[in-house]
Amino acid sequence: MLNRIISEKPWANTVLQIAAAIFASICFGFALNVFLIPGNIYSSGVTGIAQLLTVFTNQTQFAAFLTTGTLNFILNVPLLILSYYRLGKNFTFMTLIVVAGISISANLFPVGGISENPLLNAITGGVVSGLGIGVTIKVGMSTGGTDIISIVISRMTGMNVGSLSFIINLFIMAAAGLLFGWEYALYTLISIYVGSRVVDSIHTNEQVLTTFIVTNQTEEVMASIFNKIVRGATILEGQGGYSKDKRDVVMVVINRYEIHDLQIAVAEADPNAFVNIIQSTKVSGRFLSRDQQKSLRKEVAQIELETTNTNEN
Repeated sequence: MLNRIISEKPWANTVLQIAAAIFASICFGFALNVFLIPGNIYSSGVTGIAQLLTVFTNQTQFAAFLTTGTLNFILNVPLLILSYYRLGKNFTFMTLIVVAGISISANLFPVGGISENPLLNAITGGVVSGLGIGVTIKVGMSTGGTDIISIVISRMTGMNVGSLSFIINLFIMAAAGLLFGWEYALYTLISIYVGSRVVDSIHTNEQVLTTFIVTNQTEEVMASIFNKIVRGATILEGQGGYSKDKRDVVMVVINRYEIHDLQIAVAEADPNAFVNIIQSTKVSGRFLSRDQQKSLRKEVAQIELETTNTNEN
């Protein structure tokens, strides 16, 4: 239903993304100031690094300015510049909204815990922050930080670089152990793990997905998909189990950040299409990175231009 509305009213997608950004900002600010910071528990990625830096800035005259929210935004600035040149204006703009929203929310929510139990703080903080991250990924956005670096490297090389986030989070856990005791490092680990599981429950964390689209409007669906993403497709012959009607099954392999565009493309071409998306353990062969997709788009556009000029002459 939502994808159909977005396909009929393109502006609805922007409204949805802004709403998701606001929701994620509230979740993150609430998780930080109510559960994580009061419990001496650290978030993952750049936000966790910002928390670490406040341990030292709180001892300076700039403590009132250099809060976790402000430092999170400052640390994301160079990453947003990288995103602008490597990932595009739209992705960067929406990510900027999320990052700015998180920083503002973290500065507005008063710091104060509900519970003094560090385990409860770790679990609840992980759930709430993971909810915010999952929603942003669901609508094709990012919360910034190490996500930007991972996406850039992945699109340049085609590799899944989850080890980068693991190394940064390992550093954060070690710092938590040194500052507050190794028991708190374990609580930080629990919080990061719970957050990742919540993200997985909302939107798959796998890099590669396989989509099966059952439709009677094959050509329209394929044209709509090719207009939004650069992916190959395989058409399988299918038959309804009950009706015995002949129909096609279009199989497309995508990465997790293309799922939103693909769903909209299918809804635009065939609102009644049946779409099944599953995780792919491994993909062999030619799976294009984003840069390779852009290069292919340019080649296709050039060929179409030359064909048009030839026909006119």
